[in-house]
Amino acid sequence: MEKATVHIISHSHWDREWYMSFEKFRMRLVKLIDDVLDLLEAENNGFAFFHLDGHVLLVDDYLEIRPEQEARLRSVVRQGKLSIGPWYVLQDAFLTSGEAQIRNMQLGLARAEELGGATEIGYFPDTFGNISQSAQLLQGFGIGRAVFGRGINAIAENNGVRNTDSSGYPSELWWASPDGSRVLSVFLANWYHNGMELPTDPLRAAERGRQALDNVERFASTPHLLLMNGCDHQPVQSDVGQAIAALNEGLPAYRFVHSRFQDYFDKLEACEPPNATVAGELIGERTDGWTTLVNTASSRMYLKQWNTRVQGELERWAEPFSTIAGLLGKEYPAAFLKQAWKLLLQNHPHDSICGCSVDPVHEEMVTRFMKSAQIAEALSFEAMTYIADRTDTTAFAAQQSGQPADVYATDTKAPGTQLTGQSADAYPFVVFNPLGWTRDEWTTVDIDAHEELEPDRFALLDRDRAEVACAWEDLGWISGFTLPDDRFRIPWRKRRYRLTFLASGIPGTGHASFAWVRRKDAGSAPIGDGDEAACIVEPDSAILENAYLRIAADAGGKLTLEDKATGQVYRDLLALEDSGDIGNEYLYRAAEGAVPIVTGVDPVRLVDRSTAGCARLAVLHRLDLPAEREGSGRTARTVSQEIEVAVSLKTGAKYAEIVVSLDNAAKDHRLRALFPSDADTAFVRAAAPFDVVKRSIAPWEGWRNPSRNERMQSFVDVSDGVRGLAIVTEGLPEYEALRDGRGTIALTLLRCVGELGDWNYFPTPGAQCLGPYSCRFAIVPHGGDYREVVGVAQSFNAPLRAVPTGVHGGPLPSALSWASVESPGGAVVTTALKRAEDAGGAVLRLVNLGESEERVTVKGRLFDVGSEVSERMLNERVAADAVPVEAGPIAFALAPKKILTLGIKDAPAMLK
Repeated sequence: MEKATVHIISHSHWDREWYMSFEKFRMRLVKLIDDVLDLLEAENNGFAFFHLDGHVLLVDDYLEIRPEQEARLRSVVRQGKLSIGPWYVLQDAFLTSGEAQIRNMQLGLARAEELGGATEIGYFPDTFGNISQSAQLLQGFGIGRAVFGRGINAIAENNGVRNTDSSGYPSELWWASPDGSRVLSVFLANWYHNGMELPTDPLRAAERGRQALDNVERFASTPHLLLMNGCDHQPVQSDVGQAIAALNEGLPAYRFVHSRFQDYFDKLEACEPPNATVAGELIGERTDGWTTLVNTASSRMYLKQWNTRVQGELERWAEPFSTIAGLLGKEYPAAFLKQAWKLLLQNHPHDSICGCSVDPVHEEMVTRFMKSAQIAEALSFEAMTYIADRTDTTAFAAQQSGQPADVYATDTKAPGTQLTGQSADAYPFVVFNPLGWTRDEWTTVDIDAHEELEPDRFALLDRDRAEVACAWEDLGWISGFTLPDDRFRIPWRKRRYRLTFLASGIPGTGHASFAWVRRKDAGSAPIGDGDEAACIVEPDSAILENAYLRIAADAGGKLTLEDKATGQVYRDLLALEDSGDIGNEYLYRAAEGAVPIVTGVDPVRLVDRSTAGCARLAVLHRLDLPAEREGSGRTARTVSQEIEVAVSLKTGAKYAEIVVSLDNAAKDHRLRALFPSDADTAFVRAAAPFDVVKRSIAPWEGWRNPSRNERMQSFVDVSDGVRGLAIVTEGLPEYEALRDGRGTIALTLLRCVGELGDWNYFPTPGAQCLGPYSCRFAIVPHGGDYREVVGVAQSFNAPLRAVPTGVHGGPLPSALSWASVESPGGAVVTTALKRAEDAGGAVLRLVNLGESEERVTVKGRLFDVGSEVSERMLNERVAADAVPVEAGPIAFALAPKKILTLGIKDAPAMLK
């Protein structure tokens, strides 16, 4: 009988920052890699391989300090001795977008190849659960192997083995995504430290080895067993060769080898395929609920808000419009986009974005977010300005002062040519839409004039020169500067006016032009057409109403919402719940003996703050909250806490927008908003990376945690086919579906704790989140199908933007769609429009978030002039034969949960 082979893989799980800051950890990292290089280059020491934790950023961190060691490092990578990549960072998968995870893999693979070669194994040793689409993401990069450590069988405290028998999943199994993709996977059932610090004495080695192998064989389904020789920030075991020799001597029934994941998987693939398959997301559902680490979704909520903002800026604005501007002739800012992505991704490791580190770590993260945002916002504005300056706005020339267009000298073929005399009489601007469908939404634009205007003598015109109702606000004189490309800076002083209006018919992934022009008669057109939103405030109640919704606020601040389209009424919405939290950055644990404080009984103050096109009600709460924890409960000492809840209902809107603001003065507490749906369902659906997942509201029978919080990306929804209530959020990723008989969604707004948690006591006063704080979300009633919420969630997180320009000719029409996406069910959305990595045109990515096949039509200028369209993998290599496309739309069927990437080879001469 052939001996079982025990593969010993030397590694160190390297959290880049966690209970110490990045620079302090880097000092240890440099020592680690120095030692590893020496060991890998030495002869006859039994040390053959080292796995550098699956993320290549560590190598760059090292080379910044040791640039002279690059040649040595490249050599051992090329020889396959040092395994690096495929990720740029080991990200948290639930709190980062699907597109961010694709960029993470793209950057990681590219850098690893530069350094000698990538280890093409999806490595997820310590992510706090795993998302449903991981297998499809890996397969999109041609990776068919994965290693993961959480989400199914329970892990005990201190990373031990909780399972005491063979229950649960085996170590070797298929991991499948909802589209049917699957990868051969290894679950680290005994964690990634089960072979750390192996003894070199044969007797001790045999004892230790026997204990470790008993645990491994409990879950193994092949004769190839795995011992992970390392742990968190573990110094390399330099005498592992001697330890392996001792194990072979002490346990002769086994063959122990120093190995690497490539060789280990090769052996697994030579065995019988696994019988077990785990499908979809891995969130530890079949555990007692205390070890899922899910409450990292609410630790330091400001980080989640920053992340949502910067991801959105890159994905929705900087990348797509820089791509379009590049097709029009502007230099594509590839290096700046790469830098912005790298800065953002450096905040995505699980101990970083999860908010479960010491304060200096998260202070440095804010700086990275700011830097990434500065680059992304500048690129977005530059690209949209470039496009706006090439959009033909000569139609607005004839409107100036009522004079004909031919009084202005212009060359309409020259992009950006200004018509003389326009500065005081016409102020054109272009409204941009980054989403894949035509939108009618309220927006604002700032008009900067060189002189004080008479706004009542101006009218807003659309691209057809029809008058658009708008409201204006005089913001007074502002100062600024221009930095020309060919001369010294130019300071200026201008008068700023802000226009608010309903921008109608803005094409998908495109633009439409407007202008604020002087007219002979005084008086702007009024807002609305009789269906405008209105707010009526009485002493102890208030009503907000438009054509679609009626919202009544009672004396306690709770809302009753009527959906006029369905006739359904939702009651007791938006009560605030404050509870004591004696947990830590990883875990919410309710204060003992303390009853949550819930609003709705004590009277509030209701104030009408309506503006043009928007009925707005401010609900002002004043609560006496326990100041902090006291032992395992809450202190009797209280602080007075004011909380403002602004409820907005815009004309024509089918949802209510909420902004909650407070100056947080309390410690050790959690603030949530409650939304009873009264829907008859046992499930909840939540947005996830490239998916909308369906989760059971009732937990597994072995669940012991009183709470069952979970994560989402942009919305959570409770629907029963008739009633549907969704909460759409901007950077608020934690919710709980309460088991209260009313289908209540509890949305976490803020969670404040004072320690890191885990293996020691690390105080984290910054995690108390004291000081000013605000958050934004929406209440979305619908007809019972979650697909109705998909578009709302995208629009809510990507409002239209307007960029001023001049009156000029240009090659682009006044309104244009570059890539619009139509699907009858509304479940197919665009997730990316970017330049192809090989600079050969553009890449458009779609995903079907629905549970059934969708018929999709894609059209727009990119497809009218595209010379060739082909399906690509996520690594942007051609996945099928390129299909020539004639001018016009293309139509195809998209399978449920399928991510589709289209490569578009452009015809530049037709675009410029």
